[in-house]
Amino acid sequence: MTKIFLLFLVAGIAGAVIASIWQHLRYLRVRRERVDDRQPLLYPGSTFHTVTLLKVEAALGREGELATLRALRAAIEAPGGGRVVYAGLVGVTMAESTQLANDWSAVVLAQYPSRDACDRWHESADVGQVLGGCERSYVHGFKRSALLNLMLPIMLGAVRLRDIVLRRKPILPFEPLADEDALPPIQMKRKEILKLDDYRDLRDDAIVIVNLIQPGTAQQRAADSAYTQEMMRGMAEGGYGPMHMGRAVGVEGKDDERGEGEHRFKQFAAVYYPGIDHMHAMIGSAFINRIGPGKQLGDTLAVATIPVLSKLGGANE
Repeated sequence: MTKIFLLFLVAGIAGAVIASIWQHLRYLRVRRERVDDRQPLLYPGSTFHTVTLLKVEAALGREGELATLRALRAAIEAPGGGRVVYAGLVGVTMAESTQLANDWSAVVLAQYPSRDACDRWHESADVGQVLGGCERSYVHGFKRSALLNLMLPIMLGAVRLRDIVLRRKPILPFEPLADEDALPPIQMKRKEILKLDDYRDLRDDAIVIVNLIQPGTAQQRAADSAYTQEMMRGMAEGGYGPMHMGRAVGVEGKDDERGEGEHRFKQFAAVYYPGIDHMHAMIGSAFINRIGPGKQLGDTLAVATIPVLSKLGGANE
């Protein structure tokens, strides 16, 4: 009896390990092939990340936005600098911040060996020239735990397994909801995300929503937690979800000894969704109309971006 138990135990552990590896490779393939994400999986604890928001003059158009991203990537990846891990054009602002401007053209995520290296980059002439050529820019830092981010796909796999075992009703495919039956904020968002269709010529199979997050009151956090749990169920079912999560750290406008900066956010997240059609289906669904009011934060900036890093060239391609 003991031997049989041990055999089942070993088989169970082996199965869990194989499933975890498969789940991780599944998400990694999406990151590399769809999201154009070049984030190394492992790196030292001193590593520091930044998210840079750019507003390029509208007169320069799409090519001007891409040219600015190319120039910024070259400046960041100069010898002794950092590494761009993601770049995207902003298609639409999904949630507006009360602390920051909300009209942006592009986003860049970068990795540096340390916070000091990031500060040196931020003060360099080459980077300053690129940012100075923009209508405006904003840089925020974040500490990205390698272990936590490696575990994200595994956590989503566990969520999916739980739903299967409990025989919970599937979320996908999304059940459509007539526009007139949707809540007014959802109706407005349905119209706003039509802007994403203008980017189909670049990529239509991946959207990355970049978020700076400031949690709200205890009541807001409880409502937001319920919303997030339902969103995570859909992500686990559909094989999409967070690609980057970390603790936000101020870089610009440091005004106290903690260096939090004048714009305060607690968390950073970049979340992959499987394309423009998926976004239309999700925002147009009974599901999002039901859970949408639960998304309650103290403040947040969320922008939906189209991955373009592979179109920029560079040493890491």
